[in-house]
Amino acid sequence: MQPEMRNDLAEQERARRRQLRAQQVQRRRVAFGIVLLGLIVLIIALVIGLSGDDEVAVSTTETTTAAVPSGSYTATLVGAESVPPVETVAKGTLDLVYDADDEKLTFTLRIVNKLTNPSVAAIYQGTPGVEGDAVYTLYVADDPNIGTYQGVLAEGTIVAMDLIGPLQDGTIEDLLELIEDGEAYVSVGNKSHPVDAIRGQIELGEGSGTVETTEPDGETDVTESSEATD
Repeated sequence: MQPEMRNDLAEQERARRRQLRAQQVQRRRVAFGIVLLGLIVLIIALVIGLSGDDEVAVSTTETTTAAVPSGSYTATLVGAESVPPVETVAKGTLDLVYDADDEKLTFTLRIVNKLTNPSVAAIYQGTPGVEGDAVYTLYVADDPNIGTYQGVLAEGTIVAMDLIGPLQDGTIEDLLELIEDGEAYVSVGNKSHPVDAIRGQIELGEGSGTVETTEPDGETDVTESSEATD
């Protein structure tokens, strides 16, 4: 074989190898591009998925911490619930109504059987038979010698900034949670019994809780006769 032909064949072989290498490089670039594109798609999918999880978590949290629904609560106050018990026919009621739309908790405190010299009333944290701590003051008498009283003793709106004791700096929702857990009662004191002349545990009620008013027998105020003389 002539030298020129051998040179041509060698040159063709080298060209063929260069072409193969070029093709291999091209295939590697394509493969790398596909892998890179797949990674980008995967990353985007993960980001979207995590974002969706966050939204679900936020939604769940918002649902969990949603405002307390509207409802009513009631208590019947009698001397037998006081600590220690008080012998009296005096009786009272407390009606609480919560409006979730307005986030407002209103109350009406009534003496339905006559009580002598009511001086103070408050909602307390505590279970039946236990002396608790006051969390909200409902009434303070301007005149501690008001005498025998029957009727609406106090009414208004409970304001979070006026919460005291264990609920100081708390919210209305904290108070409602206390009530729904059975750990809140209302107490009315008078001159002879500064705390717990009559008392009652606050419970969930259907609508506004009411107790029929009954008059004591005769004209004598049994509450007054069962108390120490001032």
